[in-house]
Amino acid sequence: MMKSIGIVETRGLAISIRIADAMLKAADIRILRQETIDLALVTIAIEGDTAAIQEAIAIGTQLAKAANQWIASSTILRPDIAVNGLVTEIAKKPST
Repeated sequence: MMKSIGIVETRGLAISIRIADAMLKAADIRILRQETIDLALVTIAIEGDTAAIQEAIAIGTQLAKAANQWIASSTILRPDIAVNGLVTEIAKKPST
């Protein structure tokens, strides 16, 4: 079964760690990658089944907005194999 993908972007490393923790505790997901750019912009990419991704992204978005640190959120439900491969390749790269 093809997994779904979710992404949450925030300002700040501390809130992104709190969001990752909350998403992992709330839903059966796996973090693919956390990308940090100068501790200002942090992107968390997750994968899991559709319901788990929707739940985790909703929680992550809510926390980021409550902290006024939300930039963007997105879900890709059952992505095309090419998109899934792109995200998988990005997840394999070392963090910057």
